[in-house]
Amino acid sequence: MSKNISTEKLLSLIIKWAEDKKAINPITLDLSFLDRMTDYMIVVSGDADPHVKAIAREIESQLKKAGIKDFLWEGSTKSGWIIFDLGEVIVHIMLEKERSYYNLEELWGKKAIIYH
Repeated sequence: MSKNISTEKLLSLIIKWAEDKKAINPITLDLSFLDRMTDYMIVVSGDADPHVKAIAREIESQLKKAGIKDFLWEGSTKSGWIIFDLGEVIVHIMLEKERSYYNLEELWGKKAIIYH
């Protein structure tokens, strides 16, 4: 991650970039209370494969423009789920049916949700 962007700023930028592509119901989960994994998780939905792909492309493009090149992404629109791993922040871009099925928000509990 870029040393010039704080984690809090990165969270708000990722949400903005996702919303610029009309992402559905963006949620940030604060998982810093866990002693492992990651500090934050962003979950957003798209309503179809092309929508999920557009959100992912926008986030990838904007990360690169911001000088953040140290990230991994995995998944495909065929799976209905794309993940960006930025270390402190993990971004899940999911079709609505996958998001409903896996229900990540409930998995980590209401105390973790930061609404936007």
